[in-house]
Amino acid sequence: MEPEHAALSLAAYDRRAVHALLRDVTPRALLTELRAGRMGARLTPDQRAELAELLTAWERRALGALPLRDALLVDERRGRRVFALLCVEHTTARITLPPVLAAELPAPPIDLPDPPALVGQVPEAAPLVEAAARGLSVALQNHPDAYPLPNDLERLLPTLPPAIGSSGEPFVQPTGTRRRIAAALATAGVALLALPMLAGRIPQHPAGLPLALLTLALLLGIRAGWPGYAGSLCIWLVANLPGFRHGTDLAAFWPALPLLIAGLLLLSLDRHVRAMWRWLRALLTRGRRPHRS
Repeated sequence: MEPEHAALSLAAYDRRAVHALLRDVTPRALLTELRAGRMGARLTPDQRAELAELLTAWERRALGALPLRDALLVDERRGRRVFALLCVEHTTARITLPPVLAAELPAPPIDLPDPPALVGQVPEAAPLVEAAARGLSVALQNHPDAYPLPNDLERLLPTLPPAIGSSGEPFVQPTGTRRRIAAALATAGVALLALPMLAGRIPQHPAGLPLALLTLALLLGIRAGWPGYAGSLCIWLVANLPGFRHGTDLAAFWPALPLLIAGLLLLSLDRHVRAMWRWLRALLTRGRRPHRS
């Protein structure tokens, strides 16, 4: 047994990076990176050729589009070798242990839980301890390519893709007390417009109080912020300028143009107003789609 212990060694490798490859990279993608020279810098030419051959075999077995972890579970024989070569690629330091110390260690291959305990007995292990301090794992090996296979492969699930961000905050229709107050304001505004017309006369200032009540109901219902109120006030003032009446020459409108532009800019700054416009645009878009028979 003594010659067997004399061959033991320690290797510092990035186990988390290897596990990330198993979870999120396919054999096909890894083979592409290997052939492009973007992977395999720490492998020998023979090891790179062997890894390419193993990945090609998986591609031929219709495993190329699966995560490496799934291919390893399906084809454990090739998977163990692929895993070992990935660990070699992510190994940063290695030392050989003296036979006396090797006899006291557990059976390899295994990841050591406490590499600093070796510093007093093996001064050469200091680089491995530094690697462990950086978050790397230290494996006890009886062969340079022997790394402990993860015992939780079933739990190495692919990383969930990031949620597709929406184009903005969703529009929330008014509810509860806010909805009742908004409805009351809107009803009052419509009544101020409709009642005089039912009596046979047109309101002298339809853009005055009725428009103010309707606008206030809308802003309160969508929970608008101060930019929405300020922008609506600017547009309301434009509609209530002394010279801005039905039948007035268009030239009388130009002095109010800066106020109108300021109002539109302020409205565009309010996220709740933008959400309402996106919601309305989506409704109109769905309404224009042709119905399939």
